[in-house]
Amino acid sequence: MTNILFSSERAFRDLEKLAVEIGPRPAGSEAEAEAVKYISSEFESLGLKTNIQEFEITTGKVLSKRLEVVEPFREEFACEAMALTGDTGPEGVEGELVYLETTDEEYLTPEITGKIVVTPVFKTKNLKLISKFKPLGFIRIEAYPGVQPKHLWGNKERWEKYGNFPTVRISHEDGIKLLGSGAKRAMLVVESEDRKVKSKNVIGELEGSLRPEEIVIVGGHFDSVPEVRGASDNAGGTSLVLELARVFKEKGSKRTLRFVAWGNEEMGLVGSHHYARGLKKASEELKKESPDEESELDRIKLVVNLDVHGALLGTNEARVLGPQDLTASVKLLSKELGTVFDVKEAVYSSDGTSFSSVGIPSVSFSRRAGSDILMHSVEDTMRWLSPEALRVQGDFVELFLTRYVTEAAAFPFEKEIPEKQKKEIEKYYKERLRTPP
Repeated sequence: MTNILFSSERAFRDLEKLAVEIGPRPAGSEAEAEAVKYISSEFESLGLKTNIQEFEITTGKVLSKRLEVVEPFREEFACEAMALTGDTGPEGVEGELVYLETTDEEYLTPEITGKIVVTPVFKTKNLKLISKFKPLGFIRIEAYPGVQPKHLWGNKERWEKYGNFPTVRISHEDGIKLLGSGAKRAMLVVESEDRKVKSKNVIGELEGSLRPEEIVIVGGHFDSVPEVRGASDNAGGTSLVLELARVFKEKGSKRTLRFVAWGNEEMGLVGSHHYARGLKKASEELKKESPDEESELDRIKLVVNLDVHGALLGTNEARVLGPQDLTASVKLLSKELGTVFDVKEAVYSSDGTSFSSVGIPSVSFSRRAGSDILMHSVEDTMRWLSPEALRVQGDFVELFLTRYVTEAAAFPFEKEIPEKQKKEIEKYYKERLRTPP
């Protein structure tokens, strides 16, 4: 077998640097800037061609939050507010509570007008219908027991388009308590501010020795949601990207490897979407002037995405968007090495999908675990992680890249996205991201 150079100990140190020393890294924050500095310095120390791509986003910060039952008793419940969903001002809003099992359209009736909706399932695809009935706000119950309320944003464009729906999240246990207590009215306070900030993608490129015009991207997002260390999601994936950059700097590559730490994935794949759309726009402009000339988009053959990694107790997964040969290659390597992977052709809600939406095949590697229910909460910490889990994934991805990218005589995969997958990507963008693909 090819000599494996991946060091899980070095990768784990990177993980600790991001998740512990730097800590929560929401887009546009000072901690994000510190992470950018660290990642770019690591790329530069390897002698990679390093650059930083900056893009503007609108993010939000919660200033105050409160959920208090006011009738038929008074009791305050712990909650986390979602910025960019709506704002009550410091005075808050008071209203009758109404419970919906889900915001599917069957449940959306005039009954919710002027009331505070309590629900465990909120579907953004039905925002237009929700806006018709004008609820006062939402209390979202976490789906699983034992999980702290999630720290997540809304979306300013949706808020401005569909209306002011201030939203808080409460634990599953508090949801049961709220519903079982006979609470009828509540006071809801969500005070937040939105601001335009800059987020960044960090890029380090190793030029290929024989076929430099053929490019493969290896990336993972480095941001986290507010107040959350994001150890598994995704300091773990970023640590794999950094260590693989070290490995292939030493090994070399026939093809160009572009290592990228994506910014602002947590608000909807924003950094990778910005990058991919830039490639597409530049390609379209080039083709108008020189139809036969190859664009950078044409030269990128594959994206390997690394998101959610490091859990000691877990299972390995790969989600593929691309030709059947790409799927088969992961399955065959899994059988050959005896490293079990659940391999499927499916959309994975992460940065690889941004590139497959513009025609570039992608494979997203992840380490799924029971602790995944803690993602986006303050409990996504180092407690659940281990260098051994990084080794399993790192060794596998190193060998996959070595065999099919860096040492292959000819690039083995056709650059195609099957029609069925294209439709799945379009559906994902429409229903999940609420933007055109």
